Amino acid sequence: MPQPTLHVVTSDSVRQVWPRWLTPLKAAWPTGSPPVLREVSVDLMVNELSPETPQPVRGDDAVLAVLSRDEPASRIDRLTEGLLEHQVPGVLLMEDPTDWRLLQRQGVIFESWNADPRTLAGMLYALCERQQAVRLLGREVQLAMRCQGGIRHEMDRLHEELHLAASIQREFTSSPVPHLPGLDINVLFRPVNFVSGDVYNVRDIGDGKAAFLLADAVGHGVPAALLTMVLTSGLATRGDNGRILPPAEVLRTLNARMCDMCVGSGRFATAVYGVIDAHSRRVTLAGAGHPMPILIGAGDSREIETRGPLLGVFEAAEFDQAEFFIDDHESLLLYTDGLEAAFPSTASQDPKEKRGRWLSDMAKALKGDSGNPGSRMLAELQLMLDSQAGSLHQGDDVTAVCIAKAA
Repeated sequence: MPQPTLHVVTSDSVRQVWPRWLTPLKAAWPTGSPPVLREVSVDLMVNELSPETPQPVRGDDAVLAVLSRDEPASRIDRLTEGLLEHQVPGVLLMEDPTDWRLLQRQGVIFESWNADPRTLAGMLYALCERQQAVRLLGREVQLAMRCQGGIRHEMDRLHEELHLAASIQREFTSSPVPHLPGLDINVLFRPVNFVSGDVYNVRDIGDGKAAFLLADAVGHGVPAALLTMVLTSGLATRGDNGRILPPAEVLRTLNARMCDMCVGSGRFATAVYGVIDAHSRRVTLAGAGHPMPILIGAGDSREIETRGPLLGVFEAAEFDQAEFFIDDHESLLLYTDGLEAAFPSTASQDPKEKRGRWLSDMAKALKGDSGNPGSRMLAELQLMLDSQAGSLHQGDDVTAVCIAKAA
């Protein structure tokens, strides 16, 4: 391994460098092989350490600069910055280094002319020995920075793709809620990520009726979002002869489609689908393992029981239907299980008690006199969600559809 080089930098007015510093320094060098000495002027070393000049200093070299009091401060600054920029260690000797010691860092040391040569030899030997580790760490840092840049670029690309995926999902699955005279239909949609495993779809199917679907695909993120596309693309509200399909038949069709497309994938979904007559507010709906819809009145509330298995599990699944009317002072609430998860309960609290609390608060919203009742209920629900601890980091997608008589 070649000997390190000690670059001896001297001001023009400095004389007697060898007898005063270099000869005793070589004699006091901690190992038997002192470094190779190379004498250069301050200007030459400053130029060699400039960004435009290829670096002449090897990884284990060091600099000993003997500077006179006449040396311009600007030149000393340039020499110091060049050493720091190229990670070259050095000891700079001055008559009075007191003020310059404020700049002492990263292997650049300011010492007095009167420093003991043995001390200087120990400093320079230690600085040369540590250079290999410094260079190695420097390369590791550069590699880490390049990797970080690549990771940042990849994250930006994924971020952009997820934004685009979210836009496409909303466009194909969450169509604008149609306006039907006599009905107030509102939606609360709060996904955890860019794309969601929840999907809602409300359609005007003619004859003064609307069809509504609320589904929750298993999991989160892109896989669940792709499953919602399957659900929405397979949603058929009318048969070949133009008749409006009953909810149970619609869910059977969706279930068959999912069983065909998700064989062996372990993918499934819960769903509730229904049809409402805007004039009479008669509702017919069917459910597939989904949380039961709730009919909320100003005084009480009741669940609409729907029996049916998960979509995508059993090919020969059958689904029951429920029929009921929404009275003038009632609202129908459909929601995904993320809503109940958003209201944490203590170990001793009954889940029914927890649900009863937020249902009671929502029922109070029905007693208002202004605006549509569905809008008031979902506004109250959103306030309750925002007031929960950790609401900025919800654990699951939250979707709710509220249907009521228009004001």
